This record gives sequence, C-alpha cells and structure tokens, in this order.
Amino acid sequence: MTGEPLYSLVASRAEGLIASGVWPEGQRLPPERQLCRDFDVSRSTLRQALGELEERGLISRHQGRGTFVTRPRLQLPLAGVFSIRDAMRQHGMTLTTTVIGVEVIEASRQLASDLACLPGDAVVVIERLRSGDGEPMVLDTAHLRAELFPGLADADLERRSLYEILRTDYGRIVAEAQETLEPVILTPRECQLLGVPPHTTALLTRRITTDTHGVVVALGHVLLRGDRSRYLFRRTVEGAAMAERSPYDGARVPVPGPRPRTTDSRRRSG
Repeated sequence: MTGEPLYSLVASRAEGLIASGVWPEGQRLPPERQLCRDFDVSRSTLRQALGELEERGLISRHQGRGTFVTRPRLQLPLAGVFSIRDAMRQHGMTLTTTVIGVEVIEASRQLASDLACLPGDAVVVIERLRSGDGEPMVLDTAHLRAELFPGLADADLERRSLYEILRTDYGRIVAEAQETLEPVILTPRECQLLGVPPHTTALLTRRITTDTHGVVVALGHVLLRGDRSRYLFRRTVEGAAMAERSPYDGARVPVPGPRPRTTDSRRRSG
C-alpha cells in the first residue's frame, strides 16, 4: 500500500481520464452517484477528490449546472521576467497580438514618479490584446517615455515583441523588473475585450522594468484572465542543504478573493 489517501488516488485516476481525452475539455461530468459507482467510493471520498481536482484547476463546479472539465491554464513562473509568448509556446498555443490603441499622453505626477520623468512629459501608451489560438487571454498596457523611444508608435507592435523593439531599435535591453500581483475584478470594457462575462476575475501584474544601465524603460499593467492562468511559486527553505519544492508548486494562487474596483486610476496611473 502507498499510504496515499483514497481521495487522492481517485483524483489521480480522474486526472488520467482528463489527460487521455476520455473526459474532454468542456465535458460535463456524470452525476456524483454514478461517479461513486464508477470509482467504488463513498460520496464523501468522491467530493474530496473533486475538491482536489478543482484546486488543480482541472474541473469547475457550478451550483445547479454540474461539474465540468476546464480548459488548460497558462502556468506562469514568478522567477524572472515572464513572457506571454514563451508561456503560450510551452502550452502549444499560437500567440496573436492585436493593438487596441496607441496614444501619447502627458505624465501625471504618479506616472512621472513611476517612469522617473517629470509631470507633463510625453508618455506613449500602448494597449494590446494577446490571444492564444484565437482566444483572448491577456490585456497588456505599457507606458513608455516618448523622449526615449521616438517613433515607437509606428513600430510593428503586432508582429514584434515590445522588448525586442526596445533592444534592436533603441538599444535598451530590459534587465530587471519589479512586479506586484493582485486579484481584481475586470471592468465592463475589459470584460468585453477579453470576451468574458461581467464581474469576471483576473490577475493584475503591475511591472516597472529597467535596462542594463538602471534606466526605467516601461511601466506595464498586464491583466490575465483568472480562469485561464495561474502562477507557479517555488520556495527555498532558509538553512536547508538543498532547495526543496514547495507543496504549492503549480497550484492556483491562493487569494482571499478579488476586491471590486471603483476606478482605474490605481492601474492606469495617468
């Protein structure tokens, strides 16, 4: 005997059915009574197994509708500067980028502080929608000082990576990023762009990037659909002889719940 709890064994068997396509994406699972017979377990054991599958992001349970197999999520590592393009490539997805808008604004006091410039300085704002296999998944807004990147608004922002453009066209190599991560509720406009129902949750990453000379090059706000993404944490125990994998590796970020937003000023900055 392995000593593994019975519900974990059931969850592993169910995960195998999902991975093999016996339970395909979007399928509604059989009623609990039938699943209990199929796995030869009690209802309490089955519910524990379903809870584990839900925590792994493999199924979703809906009151009055049933339990469904979910779509695979982007798993994004917190170490290093994450790349949407690389994350989608690892999941076998094809990335497409649509430029929603490019405009030049005057920096507010807060935006000037973030970008290390003066209030009133010209700032280029680039808003892009990133899709995986044609499905909108990420809303990416970048703020950059116009004086550092003249002509940036005319660059091919749909076919080229922004960091690639900064490196090859302007000689600015992104070297470091300071990021914060929090759950938010999408605005009606964001829900429309991402093709999700009202009041859908998302993960908001706010990122300030600097180049190899320590110059701030961009302030970014990245909204990732909460139903299609999760972050990967790895922890090293202080004093341990070797790094140990956290029991939460690969798990969906545990949060107390998204808080409603009454304004975009916190994120738009200007």
